[in-house]
Amino acid sequence: MSKSLTALLAALLVCGLSLASGPAFADPADGASTSADQAGDVHDDRPDDADAVGGDQSTETTSISAGARAWAGANGFDLSAFEDYAAPAAHTPTADDIAAFGAWMSGGSNPRNQVMSQITSAAGESVANELWNYCNTIWKRWMNAADVGSVVSQTSGLKNVGATQEGMFAGYFGSLIGGAGGGQSGYGNAATLVKDGFVVSSDGVTYRLHNMIDGTIAYETAAPESVSVSEDEFPAGLTDFTDFLPLETQEATDEAVALLRQYAAEGSFADPSGVDRDVYQAAAQYVNDEFGEYYGQCPGPTAVKGITALGLALDAVTEDTVGSSVGEKEFTASFFGVTSAAASLWRLGFLPSFDGTTYRLHSGKSGAVVYEIAAADLPTSEGTSTAAGTGAVSAPALVAIVVSAVAALAVGGAAWLILRRKGRSGQGRG
Repeated sequence: MSKSLTALLAALLVCGLSLASGPAFADPADGASTSADQAGDVHDDRPDDADAVGGDQSTETTSISAGARAWAGANGFDLSAFEDYAAPAAHTPTADDIAAFGAWMSGGSNPRNQVMSQITSAAGESVANELWNYCNTIWKRWMNAADVGSVVSQTSGLKNVGATQEGMFAGYFGSLIGGAGGGQSGYGNAATLVKDGFVVSSDGVTYRLHNMIDGTIAYETAAPESVSVSEDEFPAGLTDFTDFLPLETQEATDEAVALLRQYAAEGSFADPSGVDRDVYQAAAQYVNDEFGEYYGQCPGPTAVKGITALGLALDAVTEDTVGSSVGEKEFTASFFGVTSAAASLWRLGFLPSFDGTTYRLHSGKSGAVVYEIAAADLPTSEGTSTAAGTGAVSAPALVAIVVSAVAALAVGGAAWLILRRKGRSGQGRG
């Protein structure tokens, strides 16, 4: 028995150690890359939109499932606000409209990610995506009919028109989220304007309020003067940030994989406090612009390109999720005293991304996926054993398994030997 027990323990140890010494990262793309850049404007965060007014025109969702419609009805999400909407005839805005216009434009952000986070937490990803895509298809038809871009004179204005219209859609959409979705009061400004038949635009110089029915200008005001920030005011090293980024694809490292897992655990990013906001925002714009010049596309589109090279189809919502998850803000904030795993990944030459279900590492100009792990395979609480990659088991978990098996077999073997000796002793006395 002692020989067979020893052999079994040795086999377990050999098996455990061989598995534990396996690859520390997975390469599901097998180095996949593409040499062709995606068409369209490479300097914004919506690939393939070709600066189309209102954003990407490729997604047409003309119906939603009975389940999504039932959730909307049960949770106060008013689909009729899109389905039955009819823009009023062109008219002059009221004082309330102008106040809502000023409040909305001063917000300076597109709340689509916040809105989707709220509705996804309440309805689940599938229903949230269905509602967003369905309503956004209707919205784009309104925007195409209004043709707001036809009255914007600046060449750079079309991109801004698309961004502000998408932001208004997100605000109006968010205003319809019932109590379960946690709609924010700020979205009411967008709702006021849309209900009264208006949509906004900005070309960087002028803020305009347009009649939705025909795009005519109903009211306009000068945009706030931007503060000029010299690159000399940027934190040391920021203008050299492309030194971290390889143009060629490189394999994921153990350190990068560990940082991706840390990135997944860190959660929401918070902008640095106590810094000069003008300098911080100028630095963020600089990083975005220079990344596009260096890689040919901005961070979001670069990651999307790597994912689509795998043959995966992304809808507009998932594409937006990827585009906002690549660590660009975190990297900029790292020059202002904020530490994060995403910023550390950039310094190692990798972009992280998350599409709502899968975390990935991207490398090189092609955005090639060099590692991925499903969110479901990550620990849900501190101390939970984790997977080293998709379909793999981590070395610590294997060591724990082997140690437990050895201990169990040792205890069992000792008990067997004691019983056997007692049996022999009994036979001798008889």
